[in-house]
Amino acid sequence: MTKSLCTHEFDEVCRLLDGLSHDAGEMTAKAFDGLLRHSRGSLDKAEQIGRDIDSRAKDLTAMVLAAREDSKILPAATIVEIVNELEKIKYSLDKIIVNIRNKADEGVLFSDKAMNELKDFFMAAQDGLNTVHDLILTRNPVLINHVIEKAEKYEEIGRKYADEHQERLIKGICLPKSSLIYLLILDGLKDILRFLKTIAVNFRNE
Repeated sequence: MTKSLCTHEFDEVCRLLDGLSHDAGEMTAKAFDGLLRHSRGSLDKAEQIGRDIDSRAKDLTAMVLAAREDSKILPAATIVEIVNELEKIKYSLDKIIVNIRNKADEGVLFSDKAMNELKDFFMAAQDGLNTVHDLILTRNPVLINHVIEKAEKYEEIGRKYADEHQERLIKGICLPKSSLIYLLILDGLKDILRFLKTIAVNFRNE
């Protein structure tokens, strides 16, 4: 039987933490829509969600640190570390959005292969953030392992995609400008999965 992270004493902490994970998922979805449709509106919404994440993360950290001497509260260090990783995800999305805007502004085109690879990573990030929502409620070890294993799997996939892309660049199939933007977006997505892995490890060690 899994021990729940959330009990009646922790409702407000859990609500805020779950809200952060939900917002990070929404920001990811809007960023991907911006890439897919060259939608500046979606990118604007993603950035607004990012500003909300900054504000909520600050409020949650202050709440947890103020109550850390209370035996009823969750370990402050664990919650603050999870919040920090969610903020790192937000900062990675900020960088991804900058590069998606550059792609749109400069009329840079990606091949179908490159777009499918980025879609693959965006979906993996979205799945990880959805799973974090469930972890907040359950701390289910199966879900913890799912996030860790998926992140490790995509570390290898990311290396494969980058290597294949480098080969396409050498052969002249990809233009240097397209290549740079593609790799910067891919690196940001790889970072998000790495931060999700750290969140899962924190749940496992709590």
